[in-house]
Amino acid sequence: MIMPARLQQPSRRLIWALLAVVGYILSPLSWWNDVFVNIPIAVATAWLLNTLLGVDQLVGFYIGYMASNILGLYLLALGVSGTVARKIDRKTLAKMMVMGALYTLVAALILGRLGLL
Repeated sequence: MIMPARLQQPSRRLIWALLAVVGYILSPLSWWNDVFVNIPIAVATAWLLNTLLGVDQLVGFYIGYMASNILGLYLLALGVSGTVARKIDRKTLAKMMVMGALYTLVAALILGRLGLL
């Protein structure tokens, strides 16, 4: 059934908002996410990479941890942008990905320098 455009808009915004919530949960912006979300994802990634490709578990853990944080920041930015914007172009998506990766890299360098990572 085809819905009128005025009824489609709120449901689209809800989907974008849910995407932003998932991104927030994965992102390093929530103080509790490591224990309950990112570390279990990193452990699962380490096990999977070790089992399938023979990657060292510590390296796999680091890859999973960083990837979940980058993905979280990306989904958060994408969800917020999609909620407020009418349309998101590829250039904006690429810009958000680069910014998320740079932010996570800087955060990892700082945390590594402080001995926390």
